[in-house]
Amino acid sequence: TMVFRTPDPAVLKGVKAGDKVRFQADRVNGQISVVKIQKGK
Repeated sequence: TMVFRTPDPAVLKGVKAGDKVRFQADRVNGQISVVKIQKGK
């Protein structure tokens, strides 16, 4: 597991703890943040 922040909590809708996911991260205000996420297969 890894810990990332997200600038917009709405990005996390539809996923829950334990789900396999694919995500896109980018540096936002000097911190690596999740900017896009979707359920994996």
